[in-house]
Amino acid sequence: MLTCTLAIKSFAELFQKRPYSSYPSYSSKEGMLLTEKKTSRSEQTRLKILAAAEAVFAEKGLDGARVDEIAALAGANKRMLYEYYESKENLYGVVLQSVYQRLGDCELFLTAAPETPDAEQAIGDLVAAYFSFLEKNPTYVRMVMWENLYGARHFDAMGLGGVRDPVKKAIRQLVAAGRKTGVFRAEADEEQVLMTLFACTFNFFSNIHTMSRVMGRDLAAGEALVQRQRQVTELLLCYLTPKGD
Repeated sequence: MLTCTLAIKSFAELFQKRPYSSYPSYSSKEGMLLTEKKTSRSEQTRLKILAAAEAVFAEKGLDGARVDEIAALAGANKRMLYEYYESKENLYGVVLQSVYQRLGDCELFLTAAPETPDAEQAIGDLVAAYFSFLEKNPTYVRMVMWENLYGARHFDAMGLGGVRDPVKKAIRQLVAAGRKTGVFRAEADEEQVLMTLFACTFNFFSNIHTMSRVMGRDLAAGEALVQRQRQVTELLLCYLTPKGD
């Protein structure tokens, strides 16, 4: 079970990359410096609230989370939470959006690549990137699990239907390039590759505690992670490569 004593500073650093707009402007240098100082404090408070909310929502879900607990963990008061996020439900939606954006950041080596990389290598790199991300971001795993219990209604309310479009497009291009060069078989289905990739990486971490008991060993241990990562990569490449290769 996660605890709400997660490092707020580290979460805030992750969210620091998010843009924050509409800073007031002043004609005097002194006024601008005061405004920047105030804005910096305000932004830090906002980020701490967001980080605290991620820890609490990941542990307890939307219904179990309490605004008082989030505010106390962030070292802020409830008034500031409502000023920045309006409601607990909206704050939950912002956290959900943030964890998905963080996953997207780990895919930039593929989604932002200027040209399609080596197809087989890219599959292995993507599996490795997912394993690394999911191991280091247990709150992402738990937020997605909670949202599935909620029937994805907050996912829909936040308009996140296209949040995975960049990686979906990149993988379609990757598989198409592999087919064109003969590295991947002509019948390879991009949708099946996507679903297998997502399921085999995410489900390993979402079920890691019960599966560790079933298998009688700690699947979160380093060697177990390496073995599973290798197996998922081989599974995908076995499907993708022509028979007999």
